[in-house]
Amino acid sequence: MNQDYPELQQFLAGYFNQDWIDDHDSANDVINFFRSESSDETLTTVQLELAKLISTPKTEQELQHYLLFDIGCYYYYPNEWNDGRTWLKHVASALKNAQILNSR
Repeated sequence: MNQDYPELQQFLAGYFNQDWIDDHDSANDVINFFRSESSDETLTTVQLELAKLISTPKTEQELQHYLLFDIGCYYYYPNEWNDGRTWLKHVASALKNAQILNSR
């Protein structure tokens, strides 16, 4: 378990596992599935951990290695996104928007 980002690791490794492409049509579908199954508390924690990771001074290579190997995420974001921070910001935004919609 990742000590710095335990909930984020649960999300990225658990939902973007090696079979995610068999269960979902896109990465956004995975994010939507995660938000539909998660409590507001979990969504908030993942958002906080995303913000913490985004703000680290990791280079793109370090961030990519961290996400794919240390965290265990099987989504290869460079196929669709320019860099890891841009993708992580997208994920954070999608999770935040879900919480706003759920609170209405």
